[in-house]
Amino acid sequence: MALVDLLRIADSSLAGPPNPQLVEDLLRAVVEETSSRAGVLRRGDRVMARWPRSVSQQVEEATDGWTEVPYQMEEEHWSLRLLHAERVDEQVMGAVRLSLRAWNLREELRRTRFDERFHLWELEAIRSIATGIGGILDPTRLAEQLINHLVALLGVRSAHLYLGSAADVAESVGGFGAPVLGPEDLSRAWDNGIYDEELVALPLRTDGGTLGVLVAAHKEARAGTEPFAANDVRLLELFAVQLTVAMEFARLTQESLERERLRRELEVAAEIQAHLFPQQFPSFAGFRLAAQSSPSRQVAGDTYDVILSDDHLLVTVADVSGKGVGAGMIASGIHASVRLLESEGIGLPDLACRINSYLTTATEDNRFATCALVRIDRDGTMRVVNAGHCPLVVRRVDGSVQRIGAGGLPLGILEEATYPEVLDCLHPGDLVLMYTDGLTEATNDRDEEFGVERVEDVVSGLAPASARTACDALLERVAQFTDGRHLTDDATLLVVERLQG
Repeated sequence: MALVDLLRIADSSLAGPPNPQLVEDLLRAVVEETSSRAGVLRRGDRVMARWPRSVSQQVEEATDGWTEVPYQMEEEHWSLRLLHAERVDEQVMGAVRLSLRAWNLREELRRTRFDERFHLWELEAIRSIATGIGGILDPTRLAEQLINHLVALLGVRSAHLYLGSAADVAESVGGFGAPVLGPEDLSRAWDNGIYDEELVALPLRTDGGTLGVLVAAHKEARAGTEPFAANDVRLLELFAVQLTVAMEFARLTQESLERERLRRELEVAAEIQAHLFPQQFPSFAGFRLAAQSSPSRQVAGDTYDVILSDDHLLVTVADVSGKGVGAGMIASGIHASVRLLESEGIGLPDLACRINSYLTTATEDNRFATCALVRIDRDGTMRVVNAGHCPLVVRRVDGSVQRIGAGGLPLGILEEATYPEVLDCLHPGDLVLMYTDGLTEATNDRDEEFGVERVEDVVSGLAPASARTACDALLERVAQFTDGRHLTDDATLLVVERLQG
């Protein structure tokens, strides 16, 4: 066989159709070209071809006269052994080298193409899984779907997903086959994962920590089971990432939906509470009112009301401890209680006592409410019960001010508490200011509180003084004092003015 035949084999090794006989044809051509009695071609420790085929390992070892030609090509080590070669031509050896290089290149291309096809199959499998689980937000159903995909993807006899805040409380969700992890194994997998031939357990990690462990075990094979290959482990890792993303998306979506539901409920609660406040003040001859309430949250713990009877006006301002929905519910209860009890025509001390008794038994120990109750007759007679509330400020027509301080405990603290009544009078041109501590406890950038003294300074300097001007001037002064920052507590202001003339 001529040199041209060796070159043809080299060309076939690179470009021709796959042919397992190429290596043997190459060795036979070399043996004939060098007039050798036999030849052996090895790739590393593996014998790739013998010629004649009858040359066994024992014959090779028992025979002398072998010439060895090594070929080192990148990471591949080939060796050619010739028995009693008569001529070893450099061109022939170069042709052999070219053929082996072509063989190596073809094998590398086959591996590369296989890897490319495998990667494409991986991507298609992950895409198909993502499409199949899209829109599933229930964790149990999502887990079941993902486990089914995993079993079909890898053909395993056991697959389980453990979810929980920690390994000792994690539970299997959507499992297939018999569980293969005990508590100690699960704890080990939770921290570091487990990579064995028959079992792979991967922790599902997020920025917030580990949310679970994915377990796959006992890969099916014709003879029973087989070890997980490197590509299997890589596919499992990709699957674990997809699973983590799906679970985290479901969790975040559920949380978002829950937040949206709570937001809507708070909006409804705030809307209901806003309608409890007087939409317009009742007409009471000789008097005028103005009010403003600013909740620090959607639902406030402040409430105020104005109730008109035949011969008097009842004005209330209450401030429940705390903020938010809980305080708002208690405030609404106080609002309803005052209206109900006022219709019975009882005095202010008795009214305060009965609300106090109700709150003491119906609310938690740390819940209470301060409350100011003011009843004004048509002739200006003013009766006041102050249950632990901010001092009322009375601004007289001449600009002087006086306070009506608390005369009893806040409502809801002590069931046996009593509430004395203070008798006073509003003369024409006088104002009475009722407010909550969100106004007086507003702070500036030096952490100073606005305080009752500034309330008195504002109203005493009004000219002219009216319910509306007092309300607007005081709120403007508070905004200037706090430099426009949002108040940290609910703030309510109600002003009653006795008209002149």
